[in-house]
Amino acid sequence: MTASRPFEDLIEFLAKMAPEDVLAFRASDATIRRVQTLIEKEKQSSITPEEKAELERYLIQEDLMIIAKARAKMRLAQS
Repeated sequence: MTASRPFEDLIEFLAKMAPEDVLAFRASDATIRRVQTLIEKEKQSSITPEEKAELERYLIQEDLMIIAKARAKMRLAQS
């Protein structure tokens, strides 16, 4: 794994799951509310460094799931 692709193994693991399961994944309502709260705090410039780091982790998770879902769709299309 190279430094430019630090999450490749995780993305591949997720994408190799049953494609339907990967595509059906949705964050919980509590997670969605928390992210919305953090985004609002960031817009208002009232976010703490800890909250900023938390928001960044959520955004990375979202990016990983977008990539995994795209790969799962490709696998479904190929079968």
